[in-house]
Formats: sequence, structure tokens, C-alpha cells
Amino acid sequence: MLASESVSDRGLDREAAIRLMAEALPLAGYGEVRADLPGWEAPEVIHGAQKDHRPSLFARLPRPVYLDVVTLHGASLDDLASRWQLFASAAELTNGEFHVIVPRWVAGRDGRQVAKQLADLVGVRIGYIWAI
Repeated sequence: MLASESVSDRGLDREAAIRLMAEALPLAGYGEVRADLPGWEAPEVIHGAQKDHRPSLFARLPRPVYLDVVTLHGASLDDLASRWQLFASAAELTNGEFHVIVPRWVAGRDGRQVAKQLADLVGVRIGYIWAI
């Protein structure tokens, strides 16, 4: 799939996805959740060698988890690779995990499969893929 292909007819609203996950993560046992949303404590910016990125969400408990909401609308592969490699590296350094949140369907395909293919393409390991 190319980054220029449409995700689906509806797409995935980034802010709504972050809000949904920020409310759902504590119910799933995650603690100290931070979300890149107004009214929430924002996750810390992760500093990279070439570019800095802020994860969409972060949970400290039971272990550090860096979460990135991926809408794929207008996303370039270079930007996605930069974000995912940085978050995966931060997770590895903190004995944590890197998770992604994707649309359930991407251009008629299972969003989890698309995320796995993208992860292979950019050379990262995703701990868990949340499809919403």
C-alpha cells in the first residue's frame, strides 16, 4: 500500500482515536496515561538524532508503552519510519513496548496486516496493534 492511497471511505480521526484510547487504556490495566490532547498531560517529546516526535499516547504502567495513532491520510513513509523507529527505540531503551493504533480497514484490507507490512518495511517491531 502506498501512503497516498486512501485509508477508507470514513478514515480515522486522529483526535477521536487518541481520546478513545486514553479512556480505554486504564480499563485495560494501563496506568499513568498521557495523551496528546487538550486537557490531558501530554506525553514527553522523544528526541531523535534527526527529528523529534511526541507519541500520541504514553502509559507508564505496567511498563512504559509508547503509542502512535496512524491515520495514514497524508502520511509519508519517511515520516512514519522516523516516528516508528524513534518510538520503537525509546521503548527498547526503557524496557517498554511500542504500540500502534490503526483503522480497522485500510483501502479494503485489514489494518493490522497493513501495519505489520509497514513495520517490516521500516524495520521496527510493534508490540501490539490496536485496530479501531
